[in-house]
Amino acid sequence: MQHSKEIRVGFAVLAGRPNVGKSTLMNVLIEKKVSIISHIPQTTRHLIRGILNTPSAQIVFVDGPGIHSFKEPLAQHLNAIAKRSLKDTDLILYVVDTSRQPAAEEEKIIRNILLAKTNVIMALNKIDKRTAFINDYIKFWQDRESKTRGKKSKLLYYIPISAKTGQNLGGLVEVVKENLPFGYPLYERDTVTDFPLKFRVADIIREKLFLKLKKELPHSIAVEIEGIEDKGKVVYIDTNIYVNRVSQKRIVIGKEAQLIRDIGIASRIELESVFGKKVYLDTHVKVLSDWQKKLRILKSLGYDDASS
Repeated sequence: MQHSKEIRVGFAVLAGRPNVGKSTLMNVLIEKKVSIISHIPQTTRHLIRGILNTPSAQIVFVDGPGIHSFKEPLAQHLNAIAKRSLKDTDLILYVVDTSRQPAAEEEKIIRNILLAKTNVIMALNKIDKRTAFINDYIKFWQDRESKTRGKKSKLLYYIPISAKTGQNLGGLVEVVKENLPFGYPLYERDTVTDFPLKFRVADIIREKLFLKLKKELPHSIAVEIEGIEDKGKVVYIDTNIYVNRVSQKRIVIGKEAQLIRDIGIASRIELESVFGKKVYLDTHVKVLSDWQKKLRILKSLGYDDASS
């Protein structure tokens, strides 16, 4: 790529506990849905880069798993991915949910952010809600950071925002831009994500499963794309949905296969907007006990960090 002038260019990792609105925030900032959203913790299982191009900047926002205290193997893998993302970035966008009071999980997140030794902007999200614990989060951060006495604070700004209503997002982008280095664009100017297509397709289907299923079951579900074949007017997608037990398979399929049909219809509608043409989705629900512990499956799902 040939570029004639330097602009502000860099990576800004979105960090925070699950369900603080990181994925919603990134999708709104880049004005494109690249990260799936649900109320279920562990919805985001990959590092997903969303690229915002402006005349004076290219900001690569990185959305990843929320850091949490769950102990099962997949959760530990996701925690490892989230922590690793903090170590190799230009800026950390620490997102908190001001509609909830700070909790014990926040302590762990702040500790990991401080270990990264990277400049931080705290995005105080969900100020559109009736209760906003803005001052509680500011004090919570200050109390934890004060333990590193004698060192200059790495937190540059506290910015109250609402990813839902768009309040203060323009100001957030400006502050992020001002704190990135000058350089040449890393991506073509019309690129919005480098997330591999098959993982993006799998995530769309997984999102629809999460939206339809009970709270406990989604942690036992994985979606693998075996093949994507573009035949001109129609894209054919071959999909495996993995669960741990036969009883879970029955739930996913539903009575008279109604649930899996509904999931297929919802998935196809969004996939057709991605591909710009008709999509045929061939879906197989398979029982694979403890798939979270099987290295081949984890690798095929793109959880490369799971092997380290």
